[in-house]
Amino acid sequence: MEITRPSIVRLARKAGIKSISEECFQKIRTLITFQINNVIKKSLIVNSEHQTKTLMTEDIYESLSLTGENLTQSNDLGTTTIHK
Repeated sequence: MEITRPSIVRLARKAGIKSISEECFQKIRTLITFQINNVIKKSLIVNSEHQTKTLMTEDIYESLSLTGENLTQSNDLGTTTIHK
């Protein structure tokens, strides 16, 4: 499964970007994949410390917190914000 061009455009528009050059799409896909892999690896380490077999959202929040990225989530709005 690949991150589609329209998905990237929607994310960019939410961030206030008006247009994206064609060569940026593959670079963005590569960076997103790299970041997701890092989050999953760190979350699995935290999960192993909890001695469970199921990765939980708390494991992800804790792994991000340990790396200095504070994640706040609003259940009312269904939005998530990362503060570095």
